[in-house]
Amino acid sequence: MLKIKYLMFLGLSLALFSSCEDECENLRGECSDEQLNKDITEIEKYLEDNNLTAEKLNAYELYYIIHEEGTGPNAENRQEVSVNYTGRFLNGDVFDTSIEAVAKEEGTFSETRTYEPFTFTLGIDGVIAGWEIGLKLLNEGSKATFILPSYLAYGFRGTPTIPPNTVLLFEVELISINN
Repeated sequence: MLKIKYLMFLGLSLALFSSCEDECENLRGECSDEQLNKDITEIEKYLEDNNLTAEKLNAYELYYIIHEEGTGPNAENRQEVSVNYTGRFLNGDVFDTSIEAVAKEEGTFSETRTYEPFTFTLGIDGVIAGWEIGLKLLNEGSKATFILPSYLAYGFRGTPTIPPNTVLLFEVELISINN
């Protein structure tokens, strides 16, 4: 009898873990394979509609376009980086920027905000995963566009200004890397 209970428990456990494994594999442990497929379709349509060619970091489904190469080594974890950026939805609307002129041009300017490069430590300060991954592709002075599936941005939670499961585009300039 004990052997039968053990086999039933083992079978149930395997069924639970294998069904979750099919659905729940990504960096944040969210069950988002279906969402990731939607995001990829949306990104590829955006690239096609805008006649853009992007590289793709397959391990993360991060799409990127390097517009201008910088110099020196690429950014690494535990290095402080300063970045100018503009965050956009795929329809072109700006939701955030570190650049005052862009904020004024796009109608998102706030007099209570300081517009300056965003400085943080890679791998420590908890920025979105797409930045942690994408900025390591760049060296100082590089300008690039990252197109992030939702799980590399704000995922299923979203923010007060970004709906859940939203693909985001970031235009970034890696101003400096400090050790």
